[in-house]
This record gives sequence, structure tokens and C-alpha cells, in this order.
Amino acid sequence: MSQSPKVVIVLARCSGNREPLGIRFEEQAAGRWLGNWAFAVKATTAKKEGYDRSEIRGGIELAPAYPRCPHCQAASIYKCGCGQVACWDGESRTVTCPWCGATGELRGHIASLSGGSDV
Repeated sequence: MSQSPKVVIVLARCSGNREPLGIRFEEQAAGRWLGNWAFAVKATTAKKEGYDRSEIRGGIELAPAYPRCPHCQAASIYKCGCGQVACWDGESRTVTCPWCGATGELRGHIASLSGGSDV
């Protein structure tokens, strides 16, 4: 009998309209997480479902078939210094966080994300 995959939903916001979205990450191997689905979600539902209560660490990437932000169609994500996640067009180097309003230059890679279990 095969074991169910370990899945975590990370709450993010659209950089375009600040609306919330959930991003589904599945652990592919120990410490290797692949984002393979994004969906619009209401903030109240996200909180009720606990999408802000766990953390993933390690290699974090988006699947080639990642469906993009459901609000603005941005193809990627970034993590702000405030710890929150937002969609990203994959090209702009200067971004403004839809959570805290900070503006800054993107650099580095994402080593951890907060989310909730969805098993």
C-alpha cells in the first residue's frame, strides 16, 4: 500500500490586486517541495483551514505545469522580508509586498515557507 503524499497549502497574496490565494506544495523527496497548484481562497477560509500553521523547509520550487496566480496569471512567487508570500511575474527585480507594503529588490532563493497541512 502506498503512502499518501505530504501536502502543505501556503497562503499568499496576489501582487496585482492583493487578493489571497493558496499554493499547494507536495513533498517530492525529503526536504524537496514542489508547488503544483494555485487557487483563489477567501482569507476567512484560509485561516479556518489553518493554511498559516506549519512550515516547509528545503528545496522549494514550482512545477513546470504550475497554473499561475488565479488573479493576475503571474508565473512565480517570492517571499518578502516580512515572511509572507506573494505572486511574482518572474521578471521584475523591484517588488512591493502586498502584505506589508515594503518595496525592495529580489535576491536569493526561498528556503522556507509557512503553510497548513492539507491531507
